[in-house]
Amino acid sequence: MSEHTEWEAKMVPGVWAESVNVELEKQSANGWELVTVLPGKEGRRELYFKRPYRESEEAADEKKPAPDSMKFKFAEDMKKAFQEGLEGKD
Repeated sequence: MSEHTEWEAKMVPGVWAESVNVELEKQSANGWELVTVLPGKEGRRELYFKRPYRESEEAADEKKPAPDSMKFKFAEDMKKAFQEGLEGKD
């Protein structure tokens, strides 16, 4: 039987398409995992993230990533996928 995990989520609105990679690295350093990217107005993107729920004192230290969090590999993979998506647009 699997253990139930509680998640916290957040949305980062109004990210310019050119700045998505920077935002991915910043959020992944704080333990956030990208769930989806939706198009916004004027070439901007809405980024949706999740991470396992942290107790309030753990969440207070936002700059310290969770010990088992993925470092920048996830962000690098997303950069590549995002770039391939841009190149595929007409």
